[in-house]
Amino acid sequence: MKPQNLHLPTFMLLLMSIWAMFFVEETMAQEKGDNQNVLSTLRTENVPSGKISVKISGKLALCSHEDRGHIILDVNGGTAPYTFRWNNNDTVQNRYNLLSGTYTVFIKDKDGREHTERIVIQPPFPLIAELVSKKDATCGSSADGSAKIEIKFGRGEPYAIDWSHGLKDKLEADDLLPGTYTVTVADQFHCETSITFVIGGGSDAIDASANIDHIDCFNEKGAIKLNVKGGSGNYSFEWSNGQTSKDLTGLNAGVYEVLIKDNEGCSVFQSFEVFAEPSDLEVMVNRVQHNFCGGSEDGEIDLGITGGSAPYNIEWSNGDKGASINGLKAGTYTAKITDASGCTVSQSIQIEEPQKLTARLQSTVEMDCASGESSATVWVKIEGGKAPYSINWSEGSKDIQEIEVRNVQEVKVEVVDADGCRVEERVRINSFDVNSNSRVDFQVRKLQINSLEEVFTSEPLLFESEISEDFIAWEWEFGDGKVSSDKDPVHIFNEAGSYEVTLKAYDIYGCFAVETKSVNVVELEEWVTVPTAFTPNGDGLNDEFKPVLKGVNNFQMNVFNNWGEQMFAASGLEFQGWDGTYKGKLLPRGSYVYQISYTTFQGDKMQKTGTVTLIR
Repeated sequence: MKPQNLHLPTFMLLLMSIWAMFFVEETMAQEKGDNQNVLSTLRTENVPSGKISVKISGKLALCSHEDRGHIILDVNGGTAPYTFRWNNNDTVQNRYNLLSGTYTVFIKDKDGREHTERIVIQPPFPLIAELVSKKDATCGSSADGSAKIEIKFGRGEPYAIDWSHGLKDKLEADDLLPGTYTVTVADQFHCETSITFVIGGGSDAIDASANIDHIDCFNEKGAIKLNVKGGSGNYSFEWSNGQTSKDLTGLNAGVYEVLIKDNEGCSVFQSFEVFAEPSDLEVMVNRVQHNFCGGSEDGEIDLGITGGSAPYNIEWSNGDKGASINGLKAGTYTAKITDASGCTVSQSIQIEEPQKLTARLQSTVEMDCASGESSATVWVKIEGGKAPYSINWSEGSKDIQEIEVRNVQEVKVEVVDADGCRVEERVRINSFDVNSNSRVDFQVRKLQINSLEEVFTSEPLLFESEISEDFIAWEWEFGDGKVSSDKDPVHIFNEAGSYEVTLKAYDIYGCFAVETKSVNVVELEEWVTVPTAFTPNGDGLNDEFKPVLKGVNNFQMNVFNNWGEQMFAASGLEFQGWDGTYKGKLLPRGSYVYQISYTTFQGDKMQKTGTVTLIR
């Protein structure tokens, strides 16, 4: 025995010693029997065909000396029926009211096959559990108590531990409220012992009840009025809706929770529900007339009202009043009925309508581009309503869905369904004079502005179309083998020459109009000529210092004196030359430094610097 058992009473030690001697003997028998059971189990799981196998169940351990066990045999294999003979010569299959010990059974099947099983029923074994520590709750309503048990003696794990408040398989319980608790410990053979203890509280528990005013015809809002006692007094309140007062008013239906604390920190959590109590005021829908045609407004509703207290006030969501309303289009209508005592009930009714009758006209036009005459095929697509349909065309045809017309501007159709619902649609037939070429033109513009009128190779040109809205597609031919489908394309001619540029525009009927223009393209020349001197004397000859430009972009010029001071600046392709003055005053004769920068058509940036002589 372990030293922890020395504290047990002397008679318990004596009992355990006697039990230990008996247990050694029984254990040896049990081990033998257990080995036999293992073999029996192996035989059961791997029994060859025709072999006898046995599954053993029942009560195979005693919890006390007054307790009794039993053995249940489930025999398979072999050939039924079976005969049984126990070591006490009993011939029954199952044994009951048994003391602990080893029991042997000999089983024989119809064909003479034999099988032996030895089964051990365990003797009683002490199961001792004690409460080793306990802590009372600080308050009568606080869940901060605890308790701990210890299993002093038993058959060994696993033990099943069941606390009366629901905790399982734990030796220690926390968060306990004041009260009486029981913990039950059971061993692997379901023998059990119980411990009962009390968790005390430091003060009386806080107890809260409430008088609740529910919502009804007389109370549009609910109220909760608390009755609190216990604890140490001086309560504080924390409601789930954020309020801190003892009582609540003006409440809607719902659940309201409150945490109540006293001045010692003890607390209790409670919840209360405010109900919306129904009245006996009832509304019935006597009649509903839905719309006959989609989109019409001939729906009707007739209500019947019972219960409550007359007279009744009826207000509809569309502004109508009274129990019966009419002239309604499709939709949901809600009636709010209030009786004389203030009780209110609502009723929603759906006014329905059939799928709206629709007639959609579609057309195709065939155009004779040479003569300008057109013919159109027009057909109607009908949806909704109720078949059969009556179809009336403006040109006189009836009850056909497709007609052909010539040289008309508009076609109308009226469709009437089987319920008399009608719809009218019209379509415009588009046609125009396809022989008019005046509606197509284009202009040629330079993208990069310069002072030269010629069109150079590698110079981007914008071809800007001027065409009627009736045209839906266009095609350019630039005369150099290149084409474009853009409305306003940009094109570059890479070689000098004269090119015929053609714009062809197509309308929705496939007819087209054409415009052609010639574009002369010269070889790109780039040069900048800078005079070496000028004579600003007003004789009209060489009065300005102005370089001559060709084939350049983004020109800029600055003129400086010999001390580096800027005397003149100009930029752009169209600029005034320098007249030899500075801020309106004549400058003395002599040499001046110029600096020129420009960009070529290819995008190259160039600079030139030199001197020019001012002669007076």
